[in-house]
Amino acid sequence: MLRKSVVGLAAVAAVLAGTVPAAAVSGGTPVPDPAAAPWMATIASVGDDPLTLRAFCGGVLIAPDRIATAGHCLDHGDPTRWEVYLGSSTLSAHPGKMVKIKGFAVHQGFRLIPSGVAPELPHSSAVADDVAIIQLAEPQWGTPFLPVAHRTPEVGAPVEIYGHGLTKQPAPPDPLSAFGDVLQRGDLKVIDDKSCNSQLAGIVDGPSVLCTQAPATTICAGDSGGPLVHDTLLGREVVGFASFAGEVLGKKCGEDGYADGFADAAVFHDWLTRPRPVLAPMPLGEPRITGSHTAGSTMTCQPPEWAPGAPVSSQYQWDHEITGKDGAKIYVAIDGATKADLALDSELASEKLLCALTASTPGGTVEMYTDPV
Repeated sequence: MLRKSVVGLAAVAAVLAGTVPAAAVSGGTPVPDPAAAPWMATIASVGDDPLTLRAFCGGVLIAPDRIATAGHCLDHGDPTRWEVYLGSSTLSAHPGKMVKIKGFAVHQGFRLIPSGVAPELPHSSAVADDVAIIQLAEPQWGTPFLPVAHRTPEVGAPVEIYGHGLTKQPAPPDPLSAFGDVLQRGDLKVIDDKSCNSQLAGIVDGPSVLCTQAPATTICAGDSGGPLVHDTLLGREVVGFASFAGEVLGKKCGEDGYADGFADAAVFHDWLTRPRPVLAPMPLGEPRITGSHTAGSTMTCQPPEWAPGAPVSSQYQWDHEITGKDGAKIYVAIDGATKADLALDSELASEKLLCALTASTPGGTVEMYTDPV
């Protein structure tokens, strides 16, 4: 489920290689009616590719001014490179309404729990305290929202997952057909923590995770952050947010029979609904490099202006371009180059450089990159 900012044809290549964890609902049924899930949110990377390829996470409107999603969707992200849509049904035809972002916050307890299958790969991890919010610039008063549950559903309770992620593992000759254009919903049932933990390699954080299972339905890459919905006598409510699944076992989308892990919404009810959330830094532009790119000169990584709530701390890392083993150009960190200013010797003056800026508040962390120079 850990898929943050893979876009376009690069996303296709990554999925074919098995590197993208659990996105759209496998074994679900289409929900093409735009009126069926007006509270459904889609988070996408800015770009020119079709929205189907740029969408990387789901979410749900939980109040007129607030969307809830998974923490791993937003952590260390760059909100200037996100687009958020409400009421998405068929992405290619009815993407919904694009809404502006005021800011975002990731739960302070958010953390990855490495799997035994591939502990070095973040997308193979389980996740704890995996919730986040997006604060909207303007309340969406005319759009129905789903309230956050106060109680976790009982074991055996029927629940529904909604998502635009993969519907199967992409494969030739048409890998793009696996990407979820039409919103999918799937029927699941709540299972107990012990069974869930035993199925998912013993790395499930029981206090923060709600688990489900169904014989032929599971969450896949791209479903992350999507709502798990429960019908009650008082109406529908969101009880979870898609977090992780069989990728912790090395499974691929569509290989059913294993449990799905969701952030338990009831556990985080107060955090998700607090009136004045502390937000991560919100940039009003992009960082840039100033100064002369010549030997003996100093270049500076200039941070952007910030909306109210400027960073409490900022870190810098300068990278230089190298040629990888496959001939591709990649950027790697320059040892010791961790200040805003970088003094150039003759070697650095001849290389392409960029600067990574990491800025934090108690509400979360933003990671941004300058254009290479």
